[in-house]
Amino acid sequence: MQDLVSKHFAQFFDNVSESIYSFPTMMQRISENLHLIADDIHLGRYSTTFTLPISKYEPEGLTNSTVSYTSEKGFGEEVFEKSFVTAEGGVVTTKLNPIKGYTWSEEEKISLNHLCLLSFMLCSRTRLMGLMYKVQRSDSLTGALNSTGFQEIAGSLIQDGVIGQYSTVFTNIKNFKIINQQVGGHNGDIVIQNLCNSTNEFLGENGFFSRLGGDNFLALVKTSILQKYLAFLQDINMTLQVRGKEFPLHVEVKTGICNLTPQSTMAEVMTNASLALNVAKKSAFKDTVTFSPEMFEQTMHDKRIASQFHDSLENQEFLVYYQPKVDLNTSKLCGCEALARWKRDKIIPPAEFIPILETEGSIRSLDFYILESVCKDLRNWLDRGIQPVLTSVNFSKIHLSNLKLEDEILSLVSRYQIPKHTLEIELTELSDYQYYDRLVAFVTCMHDNGIHISIDDFGTGYSSIKLIKNLQADVIKLDKSLIDNIKITATHNPDKIVSNAIIKMANELNISVIAEGVETTYQAQFLKQAGCAMAQGYLYNKPLTHDEYEQLLTGNRTYDTKRNK
Repeated sequence: MQDLVSKHFAQFFDNVSESIYSFPTMMQRISENLHLIADDIHLGRYSTTFTLPISKYEPEGLTNSTVSYTSEKGFGEEVFEKSFVTAEGGVVTTKLNPIKGYTWSEEEKISLNHLCLLSFMLCSRTRLMGLMYKVQRSDSLTGALNSTGFQEIAGSLIQDGVIGQYSTVFTNIKNFKIINQQVGGHNGDIVIQNLCNSTNEFLGENGFFSRLGGDNFLALVKTSILQKYLAFLQDINMTLQVRGKEFPLHVEVKTGICNLTPQSTMAEVMTNASLALNVAKKSAFKDTVTFSPEMFEQTMHDKRIASQFHDSLENQEFLVYYQPKVDLNTSKLCGCEALARWKRDKIIPPAEFIPILETEGSIRSLDFYILESVCKDLRNWLDRGIQPVLTSVNFSKIHLSNLKLEDEILSLVSRYQIPKHTLEIELTELSDYQYYDRLVAFVTCMHDNGIHISIDDFGTGYSSIKLIKNLQADVIKLDKSLIDNIKITATHNPDKIVSNAIIKMANELNISVIAEGVETTYQAQFLKQAGCAMAQGYLYNKPLTHDEYEQLLTGNRTYDTKRNK
């Protein structure tokens, strides 16, 4: 036998040393090139069997037997066999037979051993490269595609001109934080894994499913089965083991869809369904939303608002307007709410920027800016002998993630030496369960320091009863949506019934009620008869500028409710 380090072997080695990512492909490459060295080593037959165990990257395991080479001269019964164990516990076995009528010497078997070892090393390298390739493109928790893998497949579909056959579907699990709290983090991971496995099984060859992180998933789905896929997403059920007991779970999702065209770009594949999902997540009524070009325009508008915010704050373009609150029994001014207005070329109303700042977190800076502006105004009025009324400042519930919130508020109030009983912090009603304990701690601290607490938009969320029972707020504010439908012409009016019930329950708990959005004397009379303590709205005043409100403070503080202002 010639030495394996021959020109034939060098050519064989060069041909099988390319970057290959799977065992079967490597075995095919070896099979195509064994003829180069077969005569040199008197090879009659070359076969390989490999078994890979079930793992995250081989969910079904892998078993394969391949005859890579058979000589035209036939092969003998002698077998040279060598087995190797892979790192994950798999086994690779190579069997060699000499050509018929030939017997290998012991020296030749040493070379055969080297050939088997080299083949295993090539396969191991292939396996490692394959795993690295898969790791770079797969989610570590589920084995599903990650963003890199998804974009690679989408790029191939675009290049092949078939992307127009697909729709992108961006999915987010509803209330996943609450699910995690209910079942625990480990079971939360199982929920994610089960969802990925069942979705991949459902799609099969009709789509590609990826996990982008957390509970966010992006799929390319053949448009021909899109409706079936959406129906599948609405019917995901599983049973978990929680503290030794079965816990049935129905997984609900929010979904954004983009129907692709042959001209769709990678940016459209990755972005448009996400924009639709954002709209769905903000909607109380729609769980599934399909992308439209207007969503892109809205997103660009939102980004412009967010990018301009910090410079505008620095330039003091935000103004405080004060909307009076009126005692329904005396018709006298009893308080006010400080509201933000953005002054650029014109006055920008809060509905155009507050939701955007809420989403991207800048609302924190604005809330403290408004609080400091209010403290400055209160200090100025007190120094001039003008007695202010209780002033409410809105604080977004996202502040509750800041464990130093109480200290920062109290420090600011103390800096301007504001009597704490003249301030009220108004919080949007808490509908996110994970913040409830934090909210209780915040309210307790504010009460201990003499600052009032009001819960805004009461009656619109899921936690109203729990809040009114346990939170000990000073005031709850009836949401405007309840007040709008209180009309003279209405007979059986559910909003009247709900408002009456909330007011009665609050009064029995010694919690004052204020109604916002009061626009008619009929609404004011109804609320007064129901026992509501205060009201604010256009019946009394629109939000006032600093100077307009100061005139009210220094003038007649009693309202004429016989006419609609």
